Amino acid sequence: MSKKDSSENIEPQFRSTFNPIVDEAGFLVNQDDLICQEVTEKSLVILRTSEDSKNNVKAAKDVFNMDLPEPLQMTTGEKDLKFFWVSPDEFWVVLSAHQKQQLEAKFDNLPAGISITDNSAAYGTLKFSGKKMNDLLSRWMSYDLEGNLKDAKAVSTTFGQAPVFVYRDKKNLFMMVRHSFSHYVAGLIQDSAKRI
Repeated sequence: MSKKDSSENIEPQFRSTFNPIVDEAGFLVNQDDLICQEVTEKSLVILRTSEDSKNNVKAAKDVFNMDLPEPLQMTTGEKDLKFFWVSPDEFWVVLSAHQKQQLEAKFDNLPAGISITDNSAAYGTLKFSGKKMNDLLSRWMSYDLEGNLKDAKAVSTTFGQAPVFVYRDKKNLFMMVRHSFSHYVAGLIQDSAKRI
């Protein structure tokens, strides 16, 4: 069996970052004007670029069919693929597990100095919505989400003492949390939600 054949037969599996804290539907908080739910079936790959900007642009186009985002920005592609600027030489791509599987063959054919790393197992993602979302998050976040984090923007910041990556997409806010901080962050969220 070829590598291509075997990879097509592998079914991606999702493992919850926030188990057993979330309920059966994946909700961490589900109350009037405030919802926090775990996002499932997403993968994270990290694109590290070189000093050659032409190669960087070409790699993003060839692999993901997207342009590199500007600083602190995100772009959205086909099937809700999201591309984030993290630093001048690092970009994060959030995509479905199936999209990642379909693109993996392209990961091996990158120009010199450019690499892609699958970091899916390192983070879990929470989706926030509701009128009280900013009230909850502002208690623990060092970044002004309401004033500075507009639609299609992304930022690395802290939530309590945990490093997090946050982005806004339309009316929802998403927080990516390292697995090692997931229960700490979830505890702060659930405790604060009771007081709002």
